[in-house]
Amino acid sequence: MNKKNLYTFLLLFSLAGYIWIAWNVESGAHNKPIADFCLFKAVTHIPCPSCGTTRSLVFLANGHLKKSFITNPFGMLAAIALFIIPIWLITDIFRGKESFLKYYKLGEKLVIKNKWISVTAVLIVLLNWIWNITKGL
Repeated sequence: MNKKNLYTFLLLFSLAGYIWIAWNVESGAHNKPIADFCLFKAVTHIPCPSCGTTRSLVFLANGHLKKSFITNPFGMLAAIALFIIPIWLITDIFRGKESFLKYYKLGEKLVIKNKWISVTAVLIVLLNWIWNITKGL
């Protein structure tokens, strides 16, 4: 993926994330998101690893850090990504740099070269999935 496509995709994806979170926060969706889009859960009746991420972000936006983390720790990661990535991309665009692209490609190489990174990431997702199942989202 070239720089323009990657940056455009990530900026649009971030914007969609901000709109989705704002819509849920504004609607007072503290316990359940406005719409539940988890196809996996709809078919299997088992929550996926990312189930609860919207609620987690809504709790975080309302200053409830503990509830946010308990609902889904991936919400914290999503919040960090939604904060850092757009700022980094916009900074690159205005400065005419490619620092995000450079680190993105470096990250890809590291994951491909070092299988333990992939295994660790999969284990983290599995642990989060077990967490979601045991708390019965």
